[in-house]
Amino acid sequence: MSEYNKEVVANIGTPSQRSFMISKLKYLVIFSFAALLGFTVYKMIKFEDSVRETRIVRIGSVAEQKLLPDISSGELRKRAEESELRFKTGNKYFSVQEIKIRNGENVVEWHPHFLKGVNMGVAIPGNYPSEFSATYDMYFNWFRQIAAMNANTVRIYTVLPPEFYEAFAQYNIDNNSKPLYLMQGVWADDADSGDYFDKGYSERFRKEIKDVIDVVHGNAVIKERPGHAAGTYARNVSNYVIGILLGREWEPSTVITTNSKNKKITKFIGDFISLPEGNPMEAWLAEMMDFTVRYETQIYRTQRPVSFVNWLPLDPMYHNSEFIESKKVREYDNDIESIDFRKFYRTPLFKAGIYSAYHAYPYYPDYVYMDEKYKGGINHKGEKDNYYAYLEDLKDNCPGMPLVIAEYGLPSSRGNSHSTPFGLDQGGHSEKDQAELNRTLTEDIFHTGCGGAIYFEWIDEWFKFNWLVMDFEVPAERRKLWHNMENPEQNFGVIAVEQRTKTVDGISDDWTENEKISSSGSKAVVSASSDAEYFYMKLKSDKLDPTKEKIFIAIDTYDKKKGSHKLPYIDKALDRGYEFLIGIHSKDSAEILVDENYSVYSDIYADFVPVYASKENNNGKFVRQILLSNRERESLTGERVARKVYDRSSLIHGNSSQAEYSNSNLFIDEQSGIIEIRLPWHLLNVTDPSSGQVLNDVEGTPDIESIKSDAFNILVYYVNSTDNSAAFNSSGGEYKFSLKGWDKHEYRMREKESYREFKELFAGLKVTEDEKNELSENSYKIAEWYQNKDGAITISYDDGTLTQLSYGIPVLDKYKLKATFALISEWTKENMSSSAEKGSFTVEKIGWNQARLLRDEGHEIASHGFMHVKMDTMSVSMATYHIEESKRVLEENLGSKIFTFVFPYSATRDELFNAASNAGYLFARTGEETINEKGSLNLHKLATIAVYNEYTPSLYELYSKFMSSNGKWLILNYHNIFTNDSKEMNVLRSHNVYSTYSVTPEMFDKQIRLVRNSGRWIAPINVVGRYIMQNESTTLQLSEHDNKVLIKAVCNIEDSDFLVPMTLVVETSSNFVKVEGSVNDGIYNPVNGKILIDIMPNKELVIEELKALK
Repeated sequence: MSEYNKEVVANIGTPSQRSFMISKLKYLVIFSFAALLGFTVYKMIKFEDSVRETRIVRIGSVAEQKLLPDISSGELRKRAEESELRFKTGNKYFSVQEIKIRNGENVVEWHPHFLKGVNMGVAIPGNYPSEFSATYDMYFNWFRQIAAMNANTVRIYTVLPPEFYEAFAQYNIDNNSKPLYLMQGVWADDADSGDYFDKGYSERFRKEIKDVIDVVHGNAVIKERPGHAAGTYARNVSNYVIGILLGREWEPSTVITTNSKNKKITKFIGDFISLPEGNPMEAWLAEMMDFTVRYETQIYRTQRPVSFVNWLPLDPMYHNSEFIESKKVREYDNDIESIDFRKFYRTPLFKAGIYSAYHAYPYYPDYVYMDEKYKGGINHKGEKDNYYAYLEDLKDNCPGMPLVIAEYGLPSSRGNSHSTPFGLDQGGHSEKDQAELNRTLTEDIFHTGCGGAIYFEWIDEWFKFNWLVMDFEVPAERRKLWHNMENPEQNFGVIAVEQRTKTVDGISDDWTENEKISSSGSKAVVSASSDAEYFYMKLKSDKLDPTKEKIFIAIDTYDKKKGSHKLPYIDKALDRGYEFLIGIHSKDSAEILVDENYSVYSDIYADFVPVYASKENNNGKFVRQILLSNRERESLTGERVARKVYDRSSLIHGNSSQAEYSNSNLFIDEQSGIIEIRLPWHLLNVTDPSSGQVLNDVEGTPDIESIKSDAFNILVYYVNSTDNSAAFNSSGGEYKFSLKGWDKHEYRMREKESYREFKELFAGLKVTEDEKNELSENSYKIAEWYQNKDGAITISYDDGTLTQLSYGIPVLDKYKLKATFALISEWTKENMSSSAEKGSFTVEKIGWNQARLLRDEGHEIASHGFMHVKMDTMSVSMATYHIEESKRVLEENLGSKIFTFVFPYSATRDELFNAASNAGYLFARTGEETINEKGSLNLHKLATIAVYNEYTPSLYELYSKFMSSNGKWLILNYHNIFTNDSKEMNVLRSHNVYSTYSVTPEMFDKQIRLVRNSGRWIAPINVVGRYIMQNESTTLQLSEHDNKVLIKAVCNIEDSDFLVPMTLVVETSSNFVKVEGSVNDGIYNPVNGKILIDIMPNKELVIEELKALK
C-alpha cells in the first residue's frame, strides 16, 4: 500500500522555543565530538586485545567495516551490557521504562504499552514528499493535535528535515507527562537489479541505517542530495524512539529475484540477530537488522526494538483463493514468496528485542476476504468481520513478539477502487462512515492481541496515485496541484486537506455575482465556479420544481464538433456536441452520464480497451459512468467470485458540511429555489484542472493523452414530466464557463470525524500486563514428520515423459518442491528420445542426461520397470527379472542408488511386493487409491492417488483429500502434461478417452499450488520413506555437562548414503540456546520454550544454554 510516497509530515513551535533549543544544542554538539574523540583513543588502546580475542562469528562486508569500526567480541559484549534500554519488546506489547521515586529512591519499572498512532508524511499540497515543505510550526502543531487525539506514537518512513526532530524534541520537553514516541523508518529505494544483495545497494542501505541512527541521536550532518532530507541534526530524540523499522513494502517480484539469484544463502548468524534457516531475502533482512543493532550498540551504547516492514502479499500463510488466473492480469502473484518473522531470533546481546510489523488493509489482496477461513470470522462484538479473522491468523504466525499493524485504514474518497462483501471497501465512504469503519478496524487490531495500531494516515496527500484512476491523471507531475475525490489514495487522512470554496447546502452566501454565467431573462439564474477539487454549479429560480419537470444540464468540455449533437427529448440536432449530461429528477434520483464514446470504462480481461477521446456523433446515447474495480476471481478449489463494477454516476444529495454527506454532489432547497451541484473533476474527464487539461486519447500511442480546454459550454433545459416536452433555460441557449489554471493555491486543514472517533477510542485502549512465556522442563523428541508437520505428500511422475520436465519442473521450482520421477529402463537413452506403447502415440522421453540433472537438483529417480508391462499377469520369475534388471540399468547409468520401484499398471500380488524388497528396493508404489497410514504401512505397497484427467479428481476433491490426510502420507501420481491445444490432447479428445492420465500445464499449476498450500511436508518417496524408517530405528542419547546438553540420534541404519535429516523437537526453559552440529545451527530465542532443530542421525549435537545480559 504505502511507500515513502505515502507519507506526510508537520508541526509547530515558537521562535523563543527554537532559540532556547539552539543554545542547548551547542553544548550537545561539543559533548558529541568529545565523546567521539574519547571513543577513538579507547579503541586504539584496545586494538591489541581485539587482535588476540576470539571474535563472534558474523557475516560482514568491506562496506560495513567502513561504516563501523572493528572491535573485539569482548568489547562488543561490554558495550551491549552497558547499553541504555528505554524500550523493549514482550510477547505481545512494547514495554516502556519509567523511573519512579519511592521513599526517596529511584525505582525502575517497566510498563506495557499498546501503540496507538498515525503514519505521518510530508506532502503538503503542491509538493512531493521529497520536497520537505512542512515547517517547524506545522510539525509542532501536529504533534499537539496527535497527542490530544490520545495517540502515543508517530511513525515516519525516512529521515525528515532537522525541523521535524527539533519540533518533536520540543513537544516532549513541554509535555513530559504525556510523551509521544517515534517509530523511525529507514527508507529503501528500489533495487535496480532486483537483487537486494547487490553490493552497491546493500552499501547504500547500510549508510541509510547509519544516518537514521546518527540523526535520532542528534549527531549528524547530512549533505544535500535529490529526494533526501539534509542539514545539521543536533537534537537528540533517541529517548523517545520506540523502534527502528527497516524498509517498505517489498515487491514480490524483487523478492523472487533476490531469492533466485542467491539460492545458497539460507542463513545469517550475527552478533544480535540470528536466522538459523530461511530464504535469501530473510537472510538479507537479518543482516540489515543486525547491522542496525550493532551500529547503535557500538557507537551510542544504546539499544531499541528493531523490525522490518512486511505486508500481506509476503505473509507466511498460504491462501487457496489467491491465484493469477489469466496472463492478462496486471498484478504480481500475492502468494508465491513469504517473509516469516518466526525465523528471526535475537541473541543474548540484544536486550531490546524484535517486533513484527505489517501493512494490513481489509480489502487487499482479495484472499483477505475470499478465503473460507476469513469469510466466517466473528469479531469481539459478535459481528461478521473478515479483517478480524485474518488478524487472528496473522498473530498466530507471529508468536512471541509484538505484532504492530504499521499501516491500516479506509479512505473518505467518493471513488471506490476495490470492494469487499463486508463493506470494508477501498473508498466510497463518507467521513462519518470512514470514522466508524476505522474504529472497527482499530478494535479488531486491539482485540486480536496485536501490539500496536498505526493508522494510515495523518493528512490527505494530493500527490498520491491509485491504480484505477492514475492513467487519467495527466500530466502526472501536476497531480500534486489538485485533489481528486475519485482517488482513494488521496483521502485516507485523519485531517482533511482541502481548498473547497463552496459548501453544497442550498445557501448562497459563498457565491458571488461575478460567478453568474446565464443571461438575463433565463428561467433560472445559472452560476458556476471551481477550485482544486470540484466544478460547481448553482441554479436559482422560484419556478424550479424537479417533481414537475426534469432538469437536464449538458456540458461540452472541449471542441464543439466532438461529442453528441443529439440530446434526450430534444428533437433537432445541435450545433455543439456534448460529452456529459446531468439529469435531476428528484433529491434521490440524480445522475451524471457520459457520451458513450467518451466513457473511460475498459475491461482488459474481455479485450475491451477503447480510445479515450470524444467523437462526433448524433446517437444521443449517454451511459452511466462505470469502472471495473474487481475482476472476476476463481479460487484454487473452483469457487467463483463475480467481478464488480463501481458505478459513479449517481449524485448524492446532502449538506456537504455534515460528515454523513461529505461526498455529496447535490443539494436542492425547494423553499429558496436553489439547486447546488459539485462534481469531482474526474467525473468530467478532466485530467488536470490546474492546467485545464481534458482527456483526449490518441489511437495507436502507448500513453493516454490530454488536450487543453479553455472553457466548458453548458446547456440547461427542462423536460415536462407529463408530456416529455423540452424547453431551454433561456433563448440564448448555452453558457460559457472559462477554466482558469493555477500553479499555487490556498488550502486549509480540518479534523475529520475520524479524529473525534480516534480520540474517544484511543483513550480506552490500554493494557496492564503482557503475556508471560509458558516455559517447561527440558525435553527432546524426534518429530513424527519432518519439521513437525502434520503428515506428508509426495508428487510422483510415471513413464518419464519429457513434458514432465518442460511443464512440470518450472512449476515445482516456482513452489520450491521436489518430486519422484519413475523411469522405464528400455525407453531411456543417453539423450531425449521418442517412444510409444502399442496402440498409442509417440511421446518424447527423458534421457539419462536429464535424469542426472534431476537427481542433482534434489529430485528422486525411481524405477518404473525394465519394460512398461503389466506384472500381475507375469510369472514371478519374469517379474523379478524386470524388477532387478531395471534397478541394475538405472544405477549403472546414473551412478547412484535407486530406492523406489513403481509398478507399471499397478500390482496386487504379495509375491511382487516381496520381489521388489528382495531386489533391494526400500520402497514400492502401487495404484491402490487410498492414503497411506503409518499404523498399517507396508513400504513395498504404497498406495497412490492417481490424476486420471483434467477434472478427476477435481480441485475440490483434491483439497478434501489433503484435508483428510492429517498424520498420513498421500502420494499423488502424474503421467503426462500436455497443453490444451497439443496434438496429444486433441487425439485423446477425439477418441473420447476418459482416463487420459494427462493434465494441462494450467491445471497442473493449480493442483501443485494446492499441494503447497496443504501445510504438509512435501518430499519424494525415498525421502519420506527413509524418514519413517529412521524414526523407527532411532533412539536419543543425552548427556548434560554444565550448561550444555549433548544429544545424539543413534540410528541402527549404518549406510550414510541412506540417512536424511530428522527434526528434533526441543522444549526448554532457557531463554537463549546455541545449537551446533545440526543442519540449521544458530542462536535461538525459543518461543514459549519450543524450537525445532534439523539433525543428522549418528552425529553429535550440542545445545548450549546462553545467559541473557542484565
